[in-house]
Amino acid sequence: MNTRKQTASEGLLIVARAILLLVPLLLATPSRASAYADPGTGAFMYQAAYAAFLGGSFYLRKLLDRFWPKAKKDISRAAPVEMGASPKGL
Repeated sequence: MNTRKQTASEGLLIVARAILLLVPLLLATPSRASAYADPGTGAFMYQAAYAAFLGGSFYLRKLLDRFWPKAKKDISRAAPVEMGASPKGL
């Protein structure tokens, strides 16, 4: 039971420290923020999201190539199919 009291008191100490840190920050912020977003802000956010998606997809592809590099090489070694040629066996 002694260990349970220690963990509870440690948790209470963490919460108390967080409150002591956050209360002055909340009091230092203005109560009313007057801000303006120009019309280009939405386009910029769309562009940033699109770039993050494309960048993440390229990063994921490179990461997957580290684990499965053989699949990419097998596809590139496949024999090209000529136009109008029927598949083998038909």
